[in-house]
Amino acid sequence: MDRLNGLLAFARTAEFGSFVSAGRALGISASAVGKSVARLEQELGVRLLQRSTRRIGLTEEGKLFNERVRRILDDIDDAEAMLSRTRETPHGRLRISTPIVTYHLLLPVLSEFMTRYPEIELDIDFNDRIVDV
Repeated sequence: MDRLNGLLAFARTAEFGSFVSAGRALGISASAVGKSVARLEQELGVRLLQRSTRRIGLTEEGKLFNERVRRILDDIDDAEAMLSRTRETPHGRLRISTPIVTYHLLLPVLSEFMTRYPEIELDIDFNDRIVDV
């Protein structure tokens, strides 16, 4: 998780051009962002950022690394969004047991239901027998 935080700190610093702005975006201090990026640079054995008193820019290695990190972070966001959608969209099997007399009443409703919720598999039993639930 610490490595992911380092990648996030680096990506936000590259995006905003300052530790202060990156810290605001991440909800942490500028000092924590700077230390996280420095630790990442030390682990990788390469300078990713060119620091000056007025601005922070990317080194050549930093530009290459930033492209890959952006893709990785986008993939993580996509994966999280996919999981979020599966929780929002109803899915699974719905079993309905109903008397035959309701057939004409339910058909239009079920058709609309299936269009609205394609991830739900309907198992309908039109039968006049009593079902012990």
